[in-house]
Amino acid sequence: LKQAKKTRPHRKKVFRGHVNTGFACQIDFSPNGRFMVSGDGEGKAYFWDWKNCKMYRSFKAHTGGPCIGATWHPIEHSRVATCGWDGLIKYWD
Repeated sequence: LKQAKKTRPHRKKVFRGHVNTGFACQIDFSPNGRFMVSGDGEGKAYFWDWKNCKMYRSFKAHTGGPCIGATWHPIEHSRVATCGWDGLIKYWD
C-alpha cells in the first residue's frame, strides 16, 4: 500500500479580519490567482491579496446570517457571486 502525503497549513499564509467561527464559508481565487475571496459569519464578503495576505476590501453582502459562499465568474473576471442564509444569490461588479 502506498502511504498518502500528509497535508499541513501554509504557515506564511494567514488571512485575518473575517469571522467564520461555526461556519464553513467557501473561498475562491480570482482567475489570475492574485486575489482570494471569502464570506464570513456576519454576512460580509472579504477580498485579500494572495501574495501579501493583506485585506484588499470588505463589504456587507448579506443580512440575517452568514455569507456562506463567494466565487469569481470564470469569464467576467470583475464579477463575483455570493450567497447567504438570507436565501439570496447576489452578483457583484
